Amino acid sequence: MVIWCNGGVSPDRCDLPAQGDGAPAGARAWVPTLVGDLLVVVVFAFLGRVSHAEGNLVVGTAATAAPFVLGLLAGWLRAPCAGMASAARARTVRFGWWLLAWTVLGGMLLRWLTGEGSAPAFVLVATGSLAVGLVARRWLVGVWSSRSATREGQRSAA
Repeated sequence: MVIWCNGGVSPDRCDLPAQGDGAPAGARAWVPTLVGDLLVVVVFAFLGRVSHAEGNLVVGTAATAAPFVLGLLAGWLRAPCAGMASAARARTVRFGWWLLAWTVLGGMLLRWLTGEGSAPAFVLVATGSLAVGLVARRWLVGVWSSRSATREGQRSAA
């Protein structure tokens, strides 16, 4: 399948067609999804700092979150169909997996380059925590939305 993406034709690397997918109106409808993703990364870093009781909480959280935030933003910028005409694409589970890969790999690479380290246990905890926030969150919202739509359809049919 071929879809329109970034003003041109691209192989099918997105979940939804660019036209007619029911995305919220407005050119920046994807902003709440991006803000949610950023909050996931910051909360991950904050909880890690709290659980280890390490130094200044605000500075430490920012330092821990920074490489992962950069990885996340790189994922958003390099995503298939980045700058999407459809905000709905950013809410798909497939997009969540894409962001998880960029966030974890980018974050760990930046930590390694800056000498912060990336112990195997930290990699596993980071991957699991971020998977819940970036992938499972999208899946749960999708399940909830489809159930709500089914109930609404049943009410209108009655």
